[in-house]
Amino acid sequence: MIKNIRNNLEIELPGMKSWNRMSVEPMQDSRTINERIINYREWSSKENVKNMKKAAVLVCFFRKNNEYYFPLIKRPMHNRNHPGQIALPGGSKERNESLKVAALREAFEEVGIQPNDVDVIGEMTPLPVPVSGFLIYPFIGITKAEPKWILNEREVDELIVLKFVDLIDSDNGYCEEWNLKDKMLKVPIFKIMNVKIWGATAAILSELMDLSKNSN
Repeated sequence: MIKNIRNNLEIELPGMKSWNRMSVEPMQDSRTINERIINYREWSSKENVKNMKKAAVLVCFFRKNNEYYFPLIKRPMHNRNHPGQIALPGGSKERNESLKVAALREAFEEVGIQPNDVDVIGEMTPLPVPVSGFLIYPFIGITKAEPKWILNEREVDELIVLKFVDLIDSDNGYCEEWNLKDKMLKVPIFKIMNVKIWGATAAILSELMDLSKNSN
């Protein structure tokens, strides 16, 4: 799996094609998949994203009992951006630091992953999130052992450690109908036991799953 990810990071990234599978759409949306991808391209254009705030997240794999795992977090309800949502460790880029350093720093500050323990193997497609005004840069890393978790209670309500194969098994087209701000929306979800992953995090993980597939 990791070998596939390494190899696929060296070729054209799937980006929008992966995101589209998990995109939240109005219930009355009659656009075709190609029309939705064209819309992605419009709001992902350099002109639209150049003024977005930059943030970085880390997908941090570790191996246990011959299976790959990675951490997610549940944001506190008092969090200004995406309260209560399931997310990858990460946050805003600080001045004069690289995006990779930002991803590692935030993962350390939020859940205790030591930056020096992480082998960063690559970067996925930057994901624009218009609702919050962020452009998210996802990085993929590996540690030799499970990190010693130390949670920042101001930024993390709960740590969720997922087996990667369980995420793959949840990619089954499951959707729910939600009423958000008086709009009925169709929300694709990765549902793993009581965990519901949607929105930007689901889009990033959708690309990750595509990268994990054998490209031959």
